[in-house]
Amino acid sequence: MDSTKNFQEKSYEQHAGHFQEYSQEGEKAAHAKTWFAKDTVDAWRHQRMYQTIDPILTTEPRAKWLTVGDGRYGNDAKYILDKGCDALASDISDTLLKEAKEAGYISEYKQENAEALSFNESDFDYAFCKEAYHHFPRPALALYEMLRVASKGVVLIEPNDFYVNSKISEILFRNLRISIKWLLRRKENKHDFEESGNYVYSISRREIEKIALGLNYRVVAFKGIHDMYFEGVEYEKLLDNGPLQKKVRKAIKFKDLLCRLGFTDYGLITAIIFKQEPSQVLIQRLTQEGYEIINLPDNPYISA
Repeated sequence: MDSTKNFQEKSYEQHAGHFQEYSQEGEKAAHAKTWFAKDTVDAWRHQRMYQTIDPILTTEPRAKWLTVGDGRYGNDAKYILDKGCDALASDISDTLLKEAKEAGYISEYKQENAEALSFNESDFDYAFCKEAYHHFPRPALALYEMLRVASKGVVLIEPNDFYVNSKISEILFRNLRISIKWLLRRKENKHDFEESGNYVYSISRREIEKIALGLNYRVVAFKGIHDMYFEGVEYEKLLDNGPLQKKVRKAIKFKDLLCRLGFTDYGLITAIIFKQEPSQVLIQRLTQEGYEIINLPDNPYISA
């Protein structure tokens, strides 16, 4: 128990201090400023992910959002704010959030531990966590906390668990890829860790369904998307149609092809757990944008 507690505290401290080197006085300050840019290849990559929440933003423009793990100047909240909606940025570190507010980039922020949010139940309509869930030492706790403080639902954009497959073609392709690596004497890396100290906790549709079912929520929605990162995309302008942009687009197009052929699943998933039944207008817009809407069975032994 003590070792677990010590690890958690160490993880929190390391993540809270991670953005210090990206602050105005930090050695990576110049790199951090690229996160403000809207015209780079990197910004385009993130824009593609943000656009998956557009159906909710356009259908419910008055919704109040909480962004969780939004320490890069509150860029997640910024996207929502630019769409005319209300959003509060939060992160375990307020280093860059403070700079963002002082620069007028975001309106408000709150320093928060995602696994123990300070807000009351249903203080927000939606909680949004983009590429941060996999940083948490106890991500399930964070998800339950987001579900607690959100009245309508929680949206995650996270790496898809490549090892949770249901299609025979995906399983065969995965095993073929592993076999080729073995022949080339390259080790299959089933588990990943990041410099900030976290294990990369990928999610799956099945996992999200089970969490929703455990709480007797009736609707979940999923949309897959491919992405690719190459070093330097933060500095290449999108309009220049440069080599990195071509490389990223080509990689995404190839992954999309493999996905259409049934050989592999998407690299990222936007997963939505609805606490309330979404409107027909929202369901229609989600469906038009490529979402899979899943209606879950009701628990016959407990009345809602």
